[in-house]
Amino acid sequence: MDPNRRVLPTLWLLLLPLTNTACGFLLVNGPPDEYAQMDYVSCTESNAGPILDFVWAGLNLLGAAAAAADQGHVEDREQIIAAGITWGVVSSVSGVVGLNKTRKCRTAKQYMAMQHREGERAARSGQEAPVFSVVVRPETVDTLRAIGAQVQLGAVAYDAVGEVIAAGRFKWSSSNDAIASVSNFGLVTAHTSGEVVIAANADNVVGTVRVVVVLQ
Repeated sequence: MDPNRRVLPTLWLLLLPLTNTACGFLLVNGPPDEYAQMDYVSCTESNAGPILDFVWAGLNLLGAAAAAADQGHVEDREQIIAAGITWGVVSSVSGVVGLNKTRKCRTAKQYMAMQHREGERAARSGQEAPVFSVVVRPETVDTLRAIGAQVQLGAVAYDAVGEVIAAGRFKWSSSNDAIASVSNFGLVTAHTSGEVVIAANADNVVGTVRVVVVLQ
């Protein structure tokens, strides 16, 4: 057998261990579910890891395709093809999981930054006036398009002159938990198609936002 014809599978077998990075699974950290009650959260915002997963997935699948096209290596071609496809799928899934983690991390940090800003404004005001209005943010929520899709909401309380005040913990509720439920910290989770109203209550003053779930 021509030794040059062994180059492709040999190189591919050397590359296989390198493709088992699974950055999205192992190296990318999402925020904890209870981050809304935390002062600081450590998680991964960068998409570099998931992108690397997708690159490795492409290399694995290309290697499997190349091995399938090379009819000269019967003894190990099937093994190489199977390994390439397997790691291609694993790396792709890892990339998707990683992107979901980084998206949740950015959402968590944006929420915490907003809460910190509002808390600082309330502290500077030094007022203990009664709650006059509650605003839920974001005031417009993008349509949720998958079962389990989530969006983090926040709420801010204002007094009668429009100054931010510290209202303590808000009480969250959904008009229909079967369509979309909301946690005690404003995290909305989609369950089935429909429309709900999510409410945040502070001292019996309520702010609301409409959430639409359209499953594709």
